[in-house]
Amino acid sequence: MRQYIEDNFDQIPDQELAQYPILRDQVPAARLKQLLHPLKAKLPELFRLMEPDLLPRVSGAIARALNQSVGVLCLSEVRDSVLMWGHYTEDHRGCVVGFDPTHAFFSKRRSAQDEFGFLRQVVYRRDRPKVNLTDTLSPVWFQTKCAEWAYEKEWRIVRVLSEAESRIEGSRYPICLFDFPPDSVVEIIIGLRSPAYVNKLIESLVPRFPRAAILHARENPTEYALEIGLGEG
Repeated sequence: MRQYIEDNFDQIPDQELAQYPILRDQVPAARLKQLLHPLKAKLPELFRLMEPDLLPRVSGAIARALNQSVGVLCLSEVRDSVLMWGHYTEDHRGCVVGFDPTHAFFSKRRSAQDEFGFLRQVVYRRDRPKVNLTDTLSPVWFQTKCAEWAYEKEWRIVRVLSEAESRIEGSRYPICLFDFPPDSVVEIIIGLRSPAYVNKLIESLVPRFPRAAILHARENPTEYALEIGLGEG
C-alpha cells in the first residue's frame, strides 16, 4: 500500500477530485497538489506508525472477502501417499478419486489474464509472499503454500463460488458444490480399511462413471508404503 501511494502520489489527487466535481471547482488541482506535496516525505513515517494496527485488519479483511467469493479444488499428483490417506480419508477408511488432468473440464481459462477454472501447480516456499493490494488476481494469492506441505504435490483449480451448482450452509463457511463430467473420472481407489458398506456404495456408483476403474489400496509387506491395484485391499 505504501509503495502504491508513493508511486502514484501525483495522480491520486486528480483521481479523487474527479469523483467530487464541487470540490474540484472550489480547489484548483495545482493548488491542492502544492499543499499535499510536503506530505509525501512523511509517508514512510506515517505508515510505520499505522502498520502495527493496519496490517492485521487488512489481512483479515482480504481473507474474509476471499472466503466468501472464491473456492479452491485441491488435487494431488500422488495417489499412494500414506500421510494423505491418513489425513484425508478418515485413516484409510474412505476412497480416492482419480481424474484425467487432460480433460477439458480442467482447462476452462477464458483468457491469458483469467485466474479461474484451470489447473495450476502449487508453489512451496519458506518465506511468505508479498502481493500488492492492487493486484487482486495475482496467482500468488491462490497457489503458494508453506514448504512443509510439499509432500502433497498439490495442484489447484480456483472457482468463483457464485457459479456453484448447489450450496449447503455450513457452520463456518458454506459448502459450494460444482458438477464435473462423469468421463473425467478414470479411477476410484478404495482404502485398505474401508468398511463393507462404503465398498458397496462405491460399487453401486461405478456405472455412472464410464471410464473409472475400481482399484484397492493395500499395505506393502516390507515397507511403510501403499500398493494400488486390482482386487481386494
